[in-house]
Amino acid sequence: MRRAALLLAVPALIGAMEPAPVIPLSTARLPGFAAELANRPLKQGPDFWVAMPRGEALEKLASAPAHDRQSARWEYALGELAQRRAPEALGALDTMLADDPDMALVPAFRLARGVALARLGRAGEALAQLTDPLLAANPEACLWRMFVQVRLGHAPAALSELRCAIPAINARKVDAAGTFIRAAAWAAIRTNNAEAALGWLRQLPDHDGASNILRGEALIALGHLPEGRLRLERVKIGGTEEQRIEAELALVEALAARGKLAPAEALKRLDRILFLWRGGEIEQRALTLGYELAERRQDTVAMLRFGGMLLRYGEPGARAGEILAACQRRMVLILDPASGLRLADAAGLFWDNRDLAPTGQEGDRMLALLAGRLAGAGLYDRAADLLSYQMRDRAKDVEKGPVSAQVARLYILAGQPERAVLALRESEQPAYPPAILDARRHVQAIVLYQLGRTGDALALTEDNPALGSLRAEMLWRRRDWRALAGSDSGALPVKGVLSPVDQALVLRRAVALAMLGDERGLAAMRARYGAAFARLPSGAAFALLTGPARAMTGDGITRAMAAIPVVSVAGEDDDLLDAPRENAGAHL
Repeated sequence: MRRAALLLAVPALIGAMEPAPVIPLSTARLPGFAAELANRPLKQGPDFWVAMPRGEALEKLASAPAHDRQSARWEYALGELAQRRAPEALGALDTMLADDPDMALVPAFRLARGVALARLGRAGEALAQLTDPLLAANPEACLWRMFVQVRLGHAPAALSELRCAIPAINARKVDAAGTFIRAAAWAAIRTNNAEAALGWLRQLPDHDGASNILRGEALIALGHLPEGRLRLERVKIGGTEEQRIEAELALVEALAARGKLAPAEALKRLDRILFLWRGGEIEQRALTLGYELAERRQDTVAMLRFGGMLLRYGEPGARAGEILAACQRRMVLILDPASGLRLADAAGLFWDNRDLAPTGQEGDRMLALLAGRLAGAGLYDRAADLLSYQMRDRAKDVEKGPVSAQVARLYILAGQPERAVLALRESEQPAYPPAILDARRHVQAIVLYQLGRTGDALALTEDNPALGSLRAEMLWRRRDWRALAGSDSGALPVKGVLSPVDQALVLRRAVALAMLGDERGLAAMRARYGAAFARLPSGAAFALLTGPARAMTGDGITRAMAAIPVVSVAGEDDDLLDAPRENAGAHL
């Protein structure tokens, strides 16, 4: 098997190494091996991982006395790493560290643990282990630092490790060195060294899918679009699932960047990629490209979709604030009726991206705007759900009071009084000021009425002037003449011109008094309002109701009641009291 031969074709960019972390002093349970391992020469290449066979290592580990147990664990860990069994290796290394914290000071141990973490995909932790002054010039450590920098997407940092890593790459056979050759090629392509990348990749098999993705990217970067496209198409036919998706993404990136693919078509292809694949560099690249294309087209829907996913699941980096602000501006636009977006689509987009909404009053204003549009379209349950989110997740303390009353009203209009009750219960607290408590009692009384508990509803409104109109309406509907006649007369209008609502209130009181035969009460009504009703169409009904009791008949009262102006005496409460029930037989 031939050896890899990687020559440095680009200048190395070597940055300053980070200092090793400070390790706290502690008492080791199994001391001694850290110093012994630190005294051993630190190997420079793949022979670092040569160890005894697994069976022999396990046998030694099982029978090792306490003073030799750390050494046995070390042999076992190296063997597992040689066979790419990183979980087992990391378990052994972490056990060694627990028994002797000084192991973290030993360069060989840090190298082994860094490689185990790198193989497990924990690149950030791996880089921290591999960053040690005594490992700065070690080819094997440089090789793995380059590898994890690529996993982190840091191309210049990865390429800066290449000069040091070349001896460790060239000491490996080509099939074992392939992973690192591809890592170096990836970094080279992204630092404008595609020609060098192609040269390195010639050592790898022509049919290798991972290498052909890089070859395709390098060829396209050098301006050879047909040749690069052919390489990527080959991968889409014969590669693994991940390679096929990555090749499609690379092709979309290349064609979109060169104007060979319409942005709308590119967005469709990116949607398909994201449907088929989640996580890792592929998702990050797809989300970033999708947002950039949507931004270029000023496509509000696509900007929210890709921008929202990028902020939630990706790594937008320094652009995070800019993307969030742009998405928030787009959310305001979709809520504007002038946007032309269907209300259902606008509501769906807002709900899917509600976590991006601004905090504070601006965000509450957006929620209220959308809830108002939904309610205006008769979508009361959708409006209530939206404000429920505000009540539970955004409103704090006293702020929940007004929102909870509004949520309950919307659920009543949606025919779901049970959910209105739950909204009120969830937001109960003793700190509400009187005005908010009255608003909550108001809607609670309506809920009780809707649930058929009219007596409880009336009890809640008793001796509460703020709920007088609601109480009067429920008493009228219940035909509770005695309670209606005895209720606070302060709700009645004063002398003067009577509006239709005023007329209805007076005539309803007169009906109650007439049904009770209260001559004194009727006489007081006649004296107070007779002159005003004399000039109104409802005057005859008033005269009949407030006239002598002996002249009153059931048929006359019926005609008088029919003459009462048809108006909304209770205002918006009429709609709430008359709201249909989704499940008329259900009760809490």
